[in-house]
Formats: sequence, structure tokens, C-alpha cells
Amino acid sequence: MESVLTSVVVTAIFILLTATVGSRLGRTAKPYGIVKLAAHIIRFLLVSGGVIASIYKLQGVMASKLYSTISLYVAALTLLTNFTIGISMVVIKQKTQKLILVHKLSTLLMAASVVASIIFLAEKI
Repeated sequence: MESVLTSVVVTAIFILLTATVGSRLGRTAKPYGIVKLAAHIIRFLLVSGGVIASIYKLQGVMASKLYSTISLYVAALTLLTNFTIGISMVVIKQKTQKLILVHKLSTLLMAASVVASIIFLAEKI
């Protein structure tokens, strides 16, 4: 049980780092350098690995895990949305305000669902 909570907390830290780098990336001059973009993508991979590992660990330990599982699945769905929007912005090289807004909102929803998962997991301990 504590392993799942640790995994979700580490994932939340990765989301915070990724959001921080992303917000700084949004303020830099365009076009972005490949190093800055690669650092943001690597952090995305860490977040996705953390969400997947948390879901996998959660399936093995808890009997009453409905709310934490739902919140992690919401995080996975928003992660997929975030990935799709991010890749489309890189490929088409046009960053409209709507795409940026969806990218930011999906990050906020992902962070909120991971925090909700932490809260639901902490209640079980």
C-alpha cells in the first residue's frame, strides 16, 4: 500500500516539474531549441511511466480502490490528451491559443486527479 502511495507522490512531483518546465518553455523565444523541448518530453515520459506504474501497483494491493483507480485513469486520459495536443503543436508548428489552453487545462486536470488519488490512498492507510 505504501508503495502505491510513494509511486503516486513521485508522479505528482514529476507533474509539477513538467508543468514548471512547460510554463517556462511557453515564455521563451520561438522556435524552441531541441534541448528545451527534449527535456519537456523526457519529463512527460517520466510522468507517463509513473501513472502506468501507479495503476499497475494499485491493481495488486487494494480491495476497495475505486476512487483512486478512477482518478488515476482520469490522469492517464488527460496525459494522452496532453501528449496528442503537444505533438500536434510540434508537428504543425502553429500554436493557437485554443491548443495552448487545452494543453494547460489537461495538465491542471491531470495534477488535480493525481492529488485526488493521493488523498484517496492516504485515507486507506
